Amino acid sequence: MFTPEALAGYVSDAILTIINLLLAYFVLRWLLFKPLLKMLNKRRELVANQLQTAGDKMAEAEKQLSEANSRLNASNHEAADIVASARVMAEQQSEETIAAARSEAAHIMSRTDEEMRRMKLAIMQQSRDEVADLSVAIASKVIGKAMDPERQRDLVRQLIHDEPSLQNQDETKDGVEHA
Repeated sequence: MFTPEALAGYVSDAILTIINLLLAYFVLRWLLFKPLLKMLNKRRELVANQLQTAGDKMAEAEKQLSEANSRLNASNHEAADIVASARVMAEQQSEETIAAARSEAAHIMSRTDEEMRRMKLAIMQQSRDEVADLSVAIASKVIGKAMDPERQRDLVRQLIHDEPSLQNQDETKDGVEHA
């Protein structure tokens, strides 16, 4: 079975097969493996670059989120300040309105008091005139002689002004009403 010619055929086949394999390996390496490895390296670099870019973008997004949160907090504080100042302004405006209303009420009360004083003086003057007319009527009936009404009024006024007790009564009445 193993004759030298057969062995020589096997060895020559084995050497040719090894040469074919080596030749196929180098051809495949040169034509297939090198471009494939180049493409894989480029792909690896591209993925690494994309991962780096994604990391940078993520960091930038986190920074922007942080800035947005700080702006949001600042705007919340600003809104709270605006609300607080609006409350203060509303309270001030309310106090000013109340003060104006009180001032107006005091003014109305003052005018009312003045009007009441004037009316009292007018009523007292009218009462004096009526008392003078009554006293003249009584005096003319008692005395029996007629006086002219104007003269009688003058006499009563003179009597009222000359009589100190009547003047004191008038002054105390006026003083009580003004107090």
